[in-house]
Amino acid sequence: MHREINIEKLKTLEKDLSDTISEIRMIIAIEEEVFLKNSKEIYALRYLLIEAVEAMANICNHLLARTTGQVPKGYPDCFGKLSAAKIITEELSGKLTKAASLRNILIHKYWEIDNRRVFTSTRENIGDFELFLKQVNEFIRE
Repeated sequence: MHREINIEKLKTLEKDLSDTISEIRMIIAIEEEVFLKNSKEIYALRYLLIEAVEAMANICNHLLARTTGQVPKGYPDCFGKLSAAKIITEELSGKLTKAASLRNILIHKYWEIDNRRVFTSTRENIGDFELFLKQVNEFIRE
């Protein structure tokens, strides 16, 4: 037997993610070359990406616990389980799994980070974080 989704908790987690997305958008709005010369912006973007993945994982964990009783093995596994539960699409799951892998690289392997690639990838894929919120909210409304 599963418990009901705690909508208030979910809304708080979603606001945290939305706020993080807004901060990321401010950073990726600057010129790439300006970004690459500013270590504060580089480290801010790295941290915000970690925060975004962790916020999505918190939402994921809550939804899985409440709807399926499953516990993911880690950040990348979380999105696969959400897709299997038909909460997000398989395509979005694949993209977020890559974001979760990037989070792990940012935390554990600083020496392998290509800041240009992080910046351009974030610019190209920031919409995936917003799509995650959209798909979660569509699931909640059903």
